[in-house]
Amino acid sequence: MGRNVSASKRGWGWDAANQRLVLYVNGTAVEYYDEPVGRTYYVNNVTGDSGGDGLSWDTAFDQVDAAFDASETYRLSQTSSNRAVRNRIFVQGTETAYDISNSRLNCCDVYGLGSRGMIGTGLSAVVIGDGSTAAGITFGAAGFTSLASGGGAAVGVNLHNVNFAFGGAFWGMNVVDFLLGSLEDVNFVNSGANGNGGLCCTEHFAGNIMRWCSAYGDTGNLATGFQFTGGVFNSNKIEHCSSSGRTYGWYNTDYLQNGSVIKNCVFSGATYGIYDTGGGGAYLSGAVYVDNVGTSSGGTGIAITNGNYRAFRNVSDSAQTIAIYYAYT
Repeated sequence: MGRNVSASKRGWGWDAANQRLVLYVNGTAVEYYDEPVGRTYYVNNVTGDSGGDGLSWDTAFDQVDAAFDASETYRLSQTSSNRAVRNRIFVQGTETAYDISNSRLNCCDVYGLGSRGMIGTGLSAVVIGDGSTAAGITFGAAGFTSLASGGGAAVGVNLHNVNFAFGGAFWGMNVVDFLLGSLEDVNFVNSGANGNGGLCCTEHFAGNIMRWCSAYGDTGNLATGFQFTGGVFNSNKIEHCSSSGRTYGWYNTDYLQNGSVIKNCVFSGATYGIYDTGGGGAYLSGAVYVDNVGTSSGGTGIAITNGNYRAFRNVSDSAQTIAIYYAYT
């Protein structure tokens, strides 16, 4: 039966504003069924509209920033005991890149609906950023609000099948704190002038899963693939990632790296493939590297402080010299 509109006073109807199914009797809502958790937002930069509410494909937002803002506004509207409510955002891959994003976001799953990876124009892939004027996405410094009072952290953000385009003196993704989230099938592509690099975290990168991610140059070269410099790199699981940089492939100077594992990755840099001078001591506080490849055409394939305690079965290719780096039998 139809929804309670002018021609109908009985039946089921979908309440998009509150994301729930409603039963109407004689024009009155007598029962409703909420979605299990949170809201779902939709984004399409071809068919969407800046004036839409984003709650369906017919009323989709036209840019990811609008969806990020709506998701965070809704989350913060909940009682303090329910502000960990999780929302979902679906972004349609098109032939057009999405605008640069520097909005706040927490407790949200973001899904790119499009082809995997991005080469050149990224046909039908979800691409965020114009490849030249700024980072594809910036969390933290640009008005990011965290679950905790005081802000400054991206908490519980899961990104799937999304690409960030950057170039010049910028990063594909530049974050202050990124906590308890995941990056899966996320690519950072230098598609403009030579850029800074793919992913940069300047404070805390902890409790995250990162897999099948890459950082590389398309029309320009990046300096560093992945960079972590803030001090805390605890409890991360990194696997099947790759990068190529004109200086570093992987750069990590964080002091605390408790419980982190980097496995089955390939990092290449003209100076260092894998560079890790962090880890406060030989045991416990250093990330463990297993079955990785670090390559450098003219520098050092792998350089890890206290590597004899935390690097196993890695291959270091330094200026054409192949070596198994701290491999134990």
